[in-house]
Amino acid sequence: MTSKTYRLNITTPEGQPLFTVLITRERSEVEHPVLPSAPPARIPAPTPGPALSGNGEPRMTEPQRRYLFRLLAQQGLDGKAAEAHLKQAFQVTTLREVSKASASHLIEQMVADPKEAAHGIA
Repeated sequence: MTSKTYRLNITTPEGQPLFTVLITRERSEVEHPVLPSAPPARIPAPTPGPALSGNGEPRMTEPQRRYLFRLLAQQGLDGKAAEAHLKQAFQVTTLREVSKASASHLIEQMVADPKEAAHGIA
């Protein structure tokens, strides 16, 4: 059996000794084989739930938003004018408040009758 002693000296900031700690580690001569450990199990990252609109329903998706802007562009409304039109149609202050279901409903209306749907949600 072998042993090893470690000394830890604690001093004041000025260098005055406060106390000394001696730690002795004893080691047996028989070495225990180190078993390869299995890699740690990967914990899957939590999948975020759907983003919610102002009324607690799943929020309009980015593809829905792009499609609405594309449909409005075909009717001559681009950029800020299209955004203002959608805010008025959905009666919201920001498009983040629009639910996925409401966006789907307006898309269906605009595809079925583009001229009528451009005036709002029925």
